[in-house]
Amino acid sequence: MKKEQILVVILVVFGLAGLFSFVSSHLGNHRAATPDSSETKNVTGTVTASVTPAEIPGTGSGRIDWSDYTPGLARAKNQGKHVFLYFYAQWCTYCTKLKQTTFLDKKVQAYLDGNFISISVDTDQNQTLSQSWQVTGLPTLWFLTPEGDRISSIPGYVDGSQFLKILQYIRTKSYLTMSFQDFVKL
Repeated sequence: MKKEQILVVILVVFGLAGLFSFVSSHLGNHRAATPDSSETKNVTGTVTASVTPAEIPGTGSGRIDWSDYTPGLARAKNQGKHVFLYFYAQWCTYCTKLKQTTFLDKKVQAYLDGNFISISVDTDQNQTLSQSWQVTGLPTLWFLTPEGDRISSIPGYVDGSQFLKILQYIRTKSYLTMSFQDFVKL
């Protein structure tokens, strides 16, 4: 009888811990906007909270100018710029690391905003779009031509200096004539 009681207590503790973790992670995604956060609408019109400075669209202050999917593709075509398509989720550890390091790098921000149309897609909010891009892990980074044709994708975290080299490789269209390894050697 004593072993059964201990087992029940352990199961209750694990259940409460899981519930606490679930509730705190979901409540953290619905906090009110602060000077360092904002609300944006995704492509389906759903409001998404907890936006970091690197995610605030259209600020022109060294931050990445994120677009929604369909308007972003149209802007890229109209402006003749390549597309950087970023798939993420609020719960993704490496997505958070990208936001806190790579996307806050001033050189990366300036290069993206000057040469690319950046599109962010929350995979939890836009599951159909994520499935159509065959996103199986996060973060996933795609690069597209101005016409929306797929060039290449990168799964996982990339630091700022490496990401900047990748952006230069794509913008200069060096992918048409050489491998990335050869480009880096230049």
